[in-house]
Amino acid sequence: MNLFSHDEINLLEAAQDGKLEFINNQLTSLTSRQLQEACKKSDYYGRNALHYAAYRGHYSVVEYFLDLQSININSQDNKGNTALMLVCVRGYNSDINTLRDGQKFDICSLLIERGASVEYYKKSGINNPLHWACFFGDLKTAKLLMYLEPSLMLFTNNRDQFPIDLSLMTGKELDDREQDEKVLEYMIMKFLAQYLGSEEHKNKLEVSDKEYETFRNLNKHKLNIKSTKQFKQVGLRYLFWASTQGRLDLIKPLLNCKYSPFEPSYKGRNALHAAVYHNKLELVKFYLESEESRIFRDDNVINIMTKDKPQTALHIAVERGHVEIAKILIKKGADPNYYNFRNHRAFDQSRLSEIKQLKKELFPNDQDNNLRSGFILVGQQKIKNELLEQQFKNIQTKYRKKNEEGYYKGEKEQFKFKYYTQESIDKEYTYYCLKVNEELKNEIADKNKMMIYNSREGYLSPFKKEIQDQFENFHHIHNQQILLTLLYDEFDIEQFIDDGLLLEYYPLHDENEKELIINFWKNERINILYEPFQLKKSSSRTFSALATYFGPEVGMFFVFLCFFSTWLFLPAIPGLIIGVYSFFDKEAMLAVAPIYTLCMAVWATIFFEFWKRKQSETMYNFDMHVTKEQRRNIPQYKGSFIIEDVTHTIEIMDTRNVQWKYFKSNTPLVILALIFIAGQQTGYYYLKQVYEDDDFYQTLWVCILAFTVLITNEIFNYCAKHTLIYENHQFQDERENVYILKVFAFTFLNSFGRLFYRSIIRPDQEELHLFSISFTIIWSVVHLIRYFIYPWISFSFIKLKFNWDFNRFKSQNNKQVNIQQKIGDTETSGMNKSFDKVISSQYLLQQIELNKRMIDPPDHVEQFTYFMTQFCMVTMFGAGSQIIPIITLFFNLLNIEGLLYGYRKFVKRPLAEPKKNIGVWNDILQLIGYIGIVSNCLSIYQANQEQLNYLIGASNETSNQDQTNLGLRNFLLLIVAEHIVIGIKFVIEAVIPDEPEWIELVLKKEEYLSEKNKSAEQKYDQSIKTLENKVKKD
Repeated sequence: MNLFSHDEINLLEAAQDGKLEFINNQLTSLTSRQLQEACKKSDYYGRNALHYAAYRGHYSVVEYFLDLQSININSQDNKGNTALMLVCVRGYNSDINTLRDGQKFDICSLLIERGASVEYYKKSGINNPLHWACFFGDLKTAKLLMYLEPSLMLFTNNRDQFPIDLSLMTGKELDDREQDEKVLEYMIMKFLAQYLGSEEHKNKLEVSDKEYETFRNLNKHKLNIKSTKQFKQVGLRYLFWASTQGRLDLIKPLLNCKYSPFEPSYKGRNALHAAVYHNKLELVKFYLESEESRIFRDDNVINIMTKDKPQTALHIAVERGHVEIAKILIKKGADPNYYNFRNHRAFDQSRLSEIKQLKKELFPNDQDNNLRSGFILVGQQKIKNELLEQQFKNIQTKYRKKNEEGYYKGEKEQFKFKYYTQESIDKEYTYYCLKVNEELKNEIADKNKMMIYNSREGYLSPFKKEIQDQFENFHHIHNQQILLTLLYDEFDIEQFIDDGLLLEYYPLHDENEKELIINFWKNERINILYEPFQLKKSSSRTFSALATYFGPEVGMFFVFLCFFSTWLFLPAIPGLIIGVYSFFDKEAMLAVAPIYTLCMAVWATIFFEFWKRKQSETMYNFDMHVTKEQRRNIPQYKGSFIIEDVTHTIEIMDTRNVQWKYFKSNTPLVILALIFIAGQQTGYYYLKQVYEDDDFYQTLWVCILAFTVLITNEIFNYCAKHTLIYENHQFQDERENVYILKVFAFTFLNSFGRLFYRSIIRPDQEELHLFSISFTIIWSVVHLIRYFIYPWISFSFIKLKFNWDFNRFKSQNNKQVNIQQKIGDTETSGMNKSFDKVISSQYLLQQIELNKRMIDPPDHVEQFTYFMTQFCMVTMFGAGSQIIPIITLFFNLLNIEGLLYGYRKFVKRPLAEPKKNIGVWNDILQLIGYIGIVSNCLSIYQANQEQLNYLIGASNETSNQDQTNLGLRNFLLLIVAEHIVIGIKFVIEAVIPDEPEWIELVLKKEEYLSEKNKSAEQKYDQSIKTLENKVKKD
């Protein structure tokens, strides 16, 4: 029945618009039954007229429908919202400021008087009416709801927020700080009076609650606290918010009830953190000095870190610029050497002049560390470096300091860019240690709009000199980017190296930073390997420290290696059980092997999808989501200038003969690859004929083949790298991707050709088992020796020789200083300073020389190629041997420890360049997944017919015709299985998003804040222009 088909406005729309006269005219003429049907009418969302009248804040319409008594006052819409809930969610029509007049309170009072209940909302996981009253800062409504049902204050929503947590939330449309604080104060007093039995606060509330006497006769429900832990969580949360206000009258009763100000509560922060953040100096002193809080001051509580974004109270004080609080914290034992979630120590993160001055007062002996962010260029002997030094002087001239009159300052202070020369101990090289002062760093960062973390806003934004105090200090990657920008603006480093004017360049190691990384790893290694199975936000800091110090590429590599190793536990444990059990009862395992093989294909798919999520999370943690990867030009590139058709800009393009160059360079590689693969297989075939029945020799030939594969891979890699020069690539990343594809394609065919032959073409299960196990072990042992054991031993001897050479150099260099120290007492002080300077210079030279002698960083192409072959072996040849995953896992764990040790002890520090992900290796992973599905199905059909027949219940003792029929049936079944697995792959890709939900929320927040700040800047610029125009007119 459509009552209002002849009208433009139906009942629900009239209720929304508050058209009481229209509603009354339409309903007056209806019978009782028609009235009931009309009032029960709801829309797509399950909302009736009463819901909309309450939601839009129309008191008279709500009262009208309640008087009709035709609508259940506690009826719910599709989302479980009652009229009382909806009025708390909104309660106004178009102007939110009408809430200040108390209309929400009036409607809530009316609904409660007529029997509205909040019983449904007495549970956690949803917002209850009190959440919304606190959000809007509606004190009267909050009082009413707590008078009716005080327990509403004890329930959390789906984001673990109590109603009190929403009272001081920033960015609200109706933002009245004074009113919000009154709500907060009342809720704390109510908690103290209602649940902690504070007589003082009970008396205060009785006076303020007189206007609610009319609700005294309503039934009140008592809350049964489920556990002391739940009650403790509530009390700590109220202590946290009381600390934000610095209200000792509210804090002391909570402390008397044993609520500690040092235990984490809101978002992993405690009451001390809240007091420090809000600059409540007296409260901080109270927590750290008073007798009331003495029982809570256990050892090192002052250095407790927050959970969400780890940082200590001292970090917070320094970040907010609260100097007096920072002094108190240091005095009471706060450790300034703790690192926060941005990998900064407390006093290293702030740019405020007051904090820098405080640091000098507190730590007068803390001198500038020349090794921190030091950058070294190695040149020829000094007399041959005139052109190189001229480039440095050009940079110095370009960026000079000026005084107020515009003239350059004294010679020693005029340069923002400085370089220090050191001659090598063998007099063969000259080292140039480059340093950039803070002023020039800020200038370059501002000019290039570098994305730096804004501590005040809490997100990455383009750096601006005008508000530089809001930004954190630069990390290693920022310092290196700034320095390289200065150098590349003046000259091409790669071209200088290619011409022999420059030998190499590298950043110096910092022992303190390296020690930080290893400490993180020792504390988090177990959690890192367990973390991928938790499906929640990563809390480990090891990878961020690695990326900050060594660069995102190294950090991303270790993230992949640890993630891959963790996921190997899934096939390794059942594979080990199957492998061990098969030695005792081989027939019982016949049905399991094909299923295990198909599961490996599904495992590879799930692994890749979750890796994409992990990669997205890592990209955000490394600050790479807003960073552009730098494309370095190749000096040898030859191209021609053209005018682009659309933009009409001048660009450099390849010449016409570039395709011919690709053909000429790759054809020999293809021929070489065919020769290697065919030669290896032919050689193995003839060796196999020797002692054919001897298992020892057959195993020996397989081992020799495994070593031969490694050797031919290296030869091919060397040839492929040199053909790249001839191919005329313009950018380094483009060249690297081509090189990766060449290397991996040959490695894949060369490594697994024989295994595919024995798995699919001419199946031999025993030989396949022997090949897969032997290859896996030999390749893993060789990789461990090549990238850890041999470099470790090699550098140990290099270091011993260097120490002997340097000690001899130092003794010779100090003779003159020792002689000069014998001069009279009048010059003793000056000579001591000179001697200290020599010692400092010697230490710097020692570190430069030692860094130069360190082993070059492992080639990431070779590293990823090795681990991709591992992934191929596990995914594609699980049917050959189920213990391959456990072997791979074992060696991976050794590799993680070995590589981390190497990077810390003997690997030269690489350049920290931006890297968003693992690049083309993602495509290779996906390709391996598809190949694995097909190869596993074919492997089951060819090499595992016996297991497949056993699985489907067929006997192997049948005629040839029956065997043919069984083979055909098995083939069709595997085709179906293959399609099902590929279908599962596409379903998983659709179901599992590439970005975790929390990443999407954070990125949306950052985008919102960025747009908000841009809008504010535009308004400010417009107002300035308007003012300037007005001044000009006047």
